[in-house]
Amino acid sequence: MRVSDIDLGLVTASLVVSPSGDHVGSDGTSKTLGGQADFEWFISLRNRVEVILTSGKTYRDESYKPPKKAQLAVFSTKHGSADLFDGAVRIGPKQASEYEGAVQYLLTEGYGSIHCEFGPKGFIALARAGFVECYLSCETTAGIRAFSERYSLDYTIAADEELVIARMGSVAVL
Repeated sequence: MRVSDIDLGLVTASLVVSPSGDHVGSDGTSKTLGGQADFEWFISLRNRVEVILTSGKTYRDESYKPPKKAQLAVFSTKHGSADLFDGAVRIGPKQASEYEGAVQYLLTEGYGSIHCEFGPKGFIALARAGFVECYLSCETTAGIRAFSERYSLDYTIAADEELVIARMGSVAVL
């Protein structure tokens, strides 16, 4: 199956891993993981939503820039962080205490399509919550298997042509 054949819902999350299942590359970020196919997958996920949700830690670690076609929302339990750029929707402890709550907050604020870009902690929490479509991408099936075994997550392969993409956990319809 090809990446373009995946029927995506309104709330998604993604994470790229190395062939050994690691979520950071040699530069300490995810930017050196994956190749052109993964980059295109990432951009396609971003281009289809109204808001991109990330954590304060991911925002800082990955040096986020404002998305071109979506609103950016940042969830941080250390809300009020001065290093967030103006214009980001800030979700702090008054709005949500965990990753799932941050997604629910955006839904109650009227956002109909959300893409989540957290590190493993947030990604795993959403995969286990069961209401977000969580996709793990890698250049090899071995990376998917290593990550899923490390974090005890079930998966199904959703695409395996130019990029291996696995749907992690189970998803219930909202």
